[in-house]
Amino acid sequence: MMDNRSEEEIRILESFRVCREEIHHEYDILGSRLNSYITSQAFLVTGYAMSMSNLNPVTGHEFRLVFPILLSVVSILLSLRALPGITGACFVLSKWHDRQAELFDKGVGLADYHVLKQTNVKEIHERNLWFASTSPFIFMTAWAIMAMFAIYLFTV
Repeated sequence: MMDNRSEEEIRILESFRVCREEIHHEYDILGSRLNSYITSQAFLVTGYAMSMSNLNPVTGHEFRLVFPILLSVVSILLSLRALPGITGACFVLSKWHDRQAELFDKGVGLADYHVLKQTNVKEIHERNLWFASTSPFIFMTAWAIMAMFAIYLFTV
């Protein structure tokens, strides 16, 4: 069967295919990084909660100060270390989405993919990336508040 597509259409379709594969790959990377990061935060929050409930009459009071603050510091450092990987993946994804938009603007042979060009799809991707890139800041803020809470309880 003979293909009626021009070399330009074939080149654009191949570029689009590569673009879609890279977007998929980068979302996998971002999802993996975000999943690992949020899982680690969940374990640290559990440790924080357990340490705050230590009722040992001899060392419990000091333990409720030292260990939660230590966990808070570790968590903030972990957030700072996770931030470049998460924001880097978001940046690369934005660039691939820009490339996809460029290919759509050429308008040759991409009629089957018109759903991806709709404005609300772009907004959905932007919100997904916004959630991912702000998560470390949200956790850092929460950990700073929890550290201050542990200090407050120790001084009361």
